[in-house]
Amino acid sequence: IISLLSIKLVSQTITYSNFSNALTNTVSINIATNASFNSTLTSVTGNGVTWNASGLIVQPGTPVVHISFGNPASTPNGNLFPGSNYVEYDPALTSIVGYNYHLYNADSVSLVGSYEPSAAHEIFQNYDKHLIFPFNYGQSFTDTYSKTNYSNATTVSSYQTGSRTVMFNGFGTLILPQGTFNNVALISETRTNSLGPVSYEYTWYDISNGKKLLFRSENGSSITTAWCNEVSSGITENKTKNYLTLFPNPVNNISTLKIQTDKKLTDAVLKFYDITGADIKTIPVKSN
Repeated sequence: IISLLSIKLVSQTITYSNFSNALTNTVSINIATNASFNSTLTSVTGNGVTWNASGLIVQPGTPVVHISFGNPASTPNGNLFPGSNYVEYDPALTSIVGYNYHLYNADSVSLVGSYEPSAAHEIFQNYDKHLIFPFNYGQSFTDTYSKTNYSNATTVSSYQTGSRTVMFNGFGTLILPQGTFNNVALISETRTNSLGPVSYEYTWYDISNGKKLLFRSENGSSITTAWCNEVSSGITENKTKNYLTLFPNPVNNISTLKIQTDKKLTDAVLKFYDITGADIKTIPVKSN
């Protein structure tokens, strides 16, 4: 049982209603030099952690990418991906940035395929699932996929099968060069495949709107680092000092929660959730 005190209102669950907000937005992205990324950030996991990626540097000679979501049928090769309902691309940079075709449902996000400017592309027969909804901190899932790879518009180069394990293993604050973002989730993905080495993806999402704030892909020697260069919302940080102590932890039968705060507790409650995120009990907190 996870206990949360609602002194500070945050959400540790990625929901479709929040995530789908990203489908109507255009995100401005910088491509970073891989050397400017602190690789230890991928191993910073847990609740209430801070990831400091303020040292990211733009890769020289690369344009700012503006990613938006559109109707697959409006793209030149959308007919190859009839199972998709959204395409992710930059309409102004189609000569250098590829198309990613997705299936967005109220319960999941899956990759249906992709098409590169070179005409190399991939079509998934068994879609590659990247997220589920709701997705709670500490939760993980594994799903299988299969696809056909094409070296050009018509030539099949290989068939591939594998699995993807996705973990919601970090929640906290992300510091980017332009500012600080709160209520951020780290989603770590490990992909196995029948043709080559294991690959890894790390995505830091703004839970409130589903926006990708920072992305790192490691596939053998092919590594990509990118970050959203938009400023944070500007919401004033709550400077009230709240210190919570729960002991023993983990809990067997009885536990004590001590609250040290410089403010009077007003309308504070202790909420209990089960591992699926269901709210199973609420207790008013009237003292420390």
